[in-house]
Parts: sequence; C-alpha cells; structure tokens
Amino acid sequence: MFEIVFDEEAIDFLNTLETKLKERIFNKIRSTKEHPFHFFERLVGKEEYKLRVGDYRIIVNHKSL
Repeated sequence: MFEIVFDEEAIDFLNTLETKLKERIFNKIRSTKEHPFHFFERLVGKEEYKLRVGDYRIIVNHKSL
C-alpha cells in the first residue's frame, strides 16, 4: 500500500472547495492507495500521473507512485 502525502498548495486549494466536493476528491484519492497504477494515467511526455475526479485533475509526481 502507498502513502498519500499532500503538498501545502494542494491543501490550500482543497480548503477553498465546498465540503462535499472536497470529500469526494479526498475519498477518490484514498481509494487508490492499494493499486494506484490501476487508477492513475501517465501524462503524455511527462513524468507525472493524473487522476480525474469530475472536472478536477489530481496530478501526482512520478516519485510518489
């Protein structure tokens, strides 16, 4: 299982969202902990990965996966 670490900028952004949306994003991220490669897709030409949650994209550093 992988560890989830949010950077300061991500936390600041999440705190600007309404509670329901913030919970939806957090729950989606948390659900990927056991098999992140099943959920995250590599960005074309980049080392980062993305996860779509509605209209939002979670970008993950390649060292995190």
